[in-house]
Amino acid sequence: MAWLDFLSPFLRGLLLATGVGLIVGLEREFNTKSEKGHMAGLRTFPLLAILGFVIAYLSIHHAVWLLPVSLAGIFALAAVAYFVQSGAGKYGLTTELSLLVIYAFGALIAYGYELEALAATVLVTALLSLKEELHWLVAQITEKELMAFVKFAVLTLLLLPMLPDRAFGPGDLINYQNLGWIVVIVSSIGFAGYLALKFAGAHRGILFSAVLGGLYSSTMIAWVFAARSRETPDLARPLGAGILLSSSVMYLRVLFFCFLFNPGLAWRMALPCGLLFVLTLGMVWYFLRAGGKGGKMEAIPLGNPLDIAGALFFAALYIAVSFMIYYARDWMGDSGSYLSALVAGVADIDAITISTAKWARAEFLSTAADMVLLAMISNTTFKFAATLLRGHRDLRPFLFWGFGGVLACAISYLLISVT
Repeated sequence: MAWLDFLSPFLRGLLLATGVGLIVGLEREFNTKSEKGHMAGLRTFPLLAILGFVIAYLSIHHAVWLLPVSLAGIFALAAVAYFVQSGAGKYGLTTELSLLVIYAFGALIAYGYELEALAATVLVTALLSLKEELHWLVAQITEKELMAFVKFAVLTLLLLPMLPDRAFGPGDLINYQNLGWIVVIVSSIGFAGYLALKFAGAHRGILFSAVLGGLYSSTMIAWVFAARSRETPDLARPLGAGILLSSSVMYLRVLFFCFLFNPGLAWRMALPCGLLFVLTLGMVWYFLRAGGKGGKMEAIPLGNPLDIAGALFFAALYIAVSFMIYYARDWMGDSGSYLSALVAGVADIDAITISTAKWARAEFLSTAADMVLLAMISNTTFKFAATLLRGHRDLRPFLFWGFGGVLACAISYLLISVT
């Protein structure tokens, strides 16, 4: 807290402890003002935070035993308060636990964890103030969705950290943790899309998920949304628009990485990326406008919240494509740069864009631009084929016109560029 450096350490900590107590105390005062005889509010919490700070400060500089003894006293005070409140028919523990927490925050500040205490205060205040929203959210969750969340938590917090950070395959091409991240990301896109569909509605949920997912990988969005269209055929049109919308984000990502690593290449790619971006957005607008608002959300089945099997299959496909890239470069060498771009674009458009932008000098900008465009064509073709195979038949007409128009425009531009 550099802006408070003009104060002594004790006064600075005292001021921060008071602020922390006021923040939580204000929330408690506001949310319990309608209750008769509420036990703690705007004055109690700052006083308790100050007490925690002062006791911890004395414990550090004079008597170590003060802090644990006083903490036991605060715990006893909270227990008595709960006993009194329960006698009046109030059985919640929220305010009592908040008293213990705010006392601990004051002690944290005394021990020098000022930013950590402030961050924890914001989190606690958010949890306290979102009482009604959290209760509403829990009421909406089904047992199936709860089990999906538990599986996702096990996958992310337990299994992923256990994977070794070790490579395998030819040239140490594949990394175990990277594969784990691919499975987690694909699963999270599907899970987030499911929740967005449920709480934001069909059209808004799909488009929101498409934009966010497209910032990372439009290929994953196409993979997940195509599978979703088989489970929910009524959503074929908005899902098709979502797939195209995530692809439009890909063109902006390409421009961003080109500008970041090679501004000259970015100027070369501005026209083709701009044309493809406008064309794709036009297709998205047309499909959504022609499709109308659709039916009510309650009438639409949401499908599987967590498709781990599909994520594992995507990871296996990633391994196969990575091997293809490795052997194409190994057999063809530098002369196989176009073939490498064609193959690499299937798996990861960002990787081929960054690597091409890094080596492209001024005299090779035209070749580099053709390589990046070829990788974009390859990526679009793969998404087109994958969605046709995995998607519902009602999805195919939209993607045929959408991806077909994009491919026709991109290939025409590439042919004009190389001739």
